[in-house]
Amino acid sequence: MQHEQPQAKETLILAAARKRFAYYGFSKVTMDEIASDVGLAKPSLYYYFPTKENLFRAVIGHEQRAFTRDIELMLKKDAPAGEKLREYVDMRIRLFRELVNLSALGVQSWAEVSSIFGDLFATLEEQEQKILHAVLLAGKTSGDLEIVNPAQTARLIIHLLHGLRLRTFHTRRSPHPEESVYADLKKDSDHLIELLLNGMKRQQH
Repeated sequence: MQHEQPQAKETLILAAARKRFAYYGFSKVTMDEIASDVGLAKPSLYYYFPTKENLFRAVIGHEQRAFTRDIELMLKKDAPAGEKLREYVDMRIRLFRELVNLSALGVQSWAEVSSIFGDLFATLEEQEQKILHAVLLAGKTSGDLEIVNPAQTARLIIHLLHGLRLRTFHTRRSPHPEESVYADLKKDSDHLIELLLNGMKRQQH
């Protein structure tokens, strides 16, 4: 056990923790359980992650980096800006769904967890604004879109999607979002993006 590479051991810990968090939620998982899953003594687990919060942050960070990598691959596609924007919205809904599952299998508990780890989501929002800015700027450069200020527009789109997501989930009383809730969010998000794209499409003269 002592000769195993630290990075490999961290990978195993993160995989075990992710599985636990996704099944039981942040509040119900214990460090003892995760240590047992990877065959570590509890003090050894604390060597890698001093607290459960540290470990959860690492798992959330892993999900966010995977999301960013997927987005970057999408941006490399030879496709119109509108198509990329639609795909980005779909990927964003999938990310949020994954993070809800990791936190506590419910939006109410997710809101509590996200308030603790607010800096992680502030960083993600900054990354999202850069991503959207790149998409919109490319659309403006290619002539697909008419946008005066791509950076300001990207920030506005993020805020609109965030508000729509909050409204969709906080009007539901169930602590466990059903498939229909995510379907409604996707439908409304798609409609919002189409409205925005129609307003940004270059008019034919």
